[in-house]
Amino acid sequence: MKIYAAFSVRLWVIIALALSPIPQSWALDGAPPVPLAEKIQQNLAAFQIPGASIAVIQKGEIAWASGFGYADLSEQRAVTKDTLFQAASITKTLTSLVTMKTLDQEQISLDAAVNDYLTRWQIPSNTLTLTSPVSFRMLLNHTGGISNPYPDGCCAPDYPLPSLIQVFKGEAPATNPPLVAALLPGSEYQYCNGCYAILQGALEDISGRDFNALLIQAVLNPAQMQSSRFDNEFFLVDDSSIALPYAPDHVVYENAPMRNPILSTGLLWATASDLARFNLYVTEALNGDNDLISQVLARQLVLPSSTETRTLGFYIGNKDAGTQANGSYIWHTGSNIGYLTISIISMDGQHGAVILINVSPEWDAREYPQFSFITETLSEINEFYGWP
Repeated sequence: MKIYAAFSVRLWVIIALALSPIPQSWALDGAPPVPLAEKIQQNLAAFQIPGASIAVIQKGEIAWASGFGYADLSEQRAVTKDTLFQAASITKTLTSLVTMKTLDQEQISLDAAVNDYLTRWQIPSNTLTLTSPVSFRMLLNHTGGISNPYPDGCCAPDYPLPSLIQVFKGEAPATNPPLVAALLPGSEYQYCNGCYAILQGALEDISGRDFNALLIQAVLNPAQMQSSRFDNEFFLVDDSSIALPYAPDHVVYENAPMRNPILSTGLLWATASDLARFNLYVTEALNGDNDLISQVLARQLVLPSSTETRTLGFYIGNKDAGTQANGSYIWHTGSNIGYLTISIISMDGQHGAVILINVSPEWDAREYPQFSFITETLSEINEFYGWP
């Protein structure tokens, strides 16, 4: 079993040397600097991106948040700082945080067997789970070995939405096979959507609340994420608040935005500034408790767990969002049908960015060339501000 030690010495040094607590104003202040805005517009054209929402953290505050390009090409509706995008797998950072808070409140160990707390469904017993029961820690750090519950994004706008348990069991109207342990739990890191799907079920069973209500109370409200929401229906009635999801040929995906009863893996709707604010709360808590999370839990969230660069909620890396042992940045990326995303912040809370775009290849594609807009723009941002 290759699970790394609870922390590395150098990473603790980074945390210990973090600057004094970040002021919780974090107000949006001004527009993007003109030279940087021009670079971003050039990247938008070069990579043929319909629209982007970007927020930048500099000196521990949100320096600016702005939209670029279009949320709706046919109506020439511009992206603004208030336009909602699917955060895709950035959502997992919120799920990991609420899991840590819930387990702490209920005095449940990270190494407890998840099946002991699942009441509506159980991870099916097989030779793998008999050898090594699936724990909360395994689900959080992607070593749970659970199969992927996604068919092709699940449910088109006119398709009935299955329940979470129907997805777990592979029962109609869900179209996926049942969730099972496909690898020996705890044996290796392998990115695991199924792991985070099961966390949603466990959190609902433990708390007695649906995932949306739990996240509003435990994360969205204390992190002042006023625009963010978990909702599979609102855009079916009125899509004027969202960036429409485009294929690479700039045609809106017919079966998107993605709908799924599994909210915990990638179904948060958010603005770039809301996600930047979440990151600031997390890094502030490394210096002391705040309204979102305690210092003890925040530090557990950013320490290596399954690998030297994978924590219980984030990747560890450098300013370019490259994985790097003992790196000074935490980050997460995401890809849904029609959306690609990144959220990154230095562990001292001084530098960071969130970049959301409304174009991607088909679900589970082998290549995502549009992500080059994100990496190039992130590079432009950290070069402009001189991130260390």
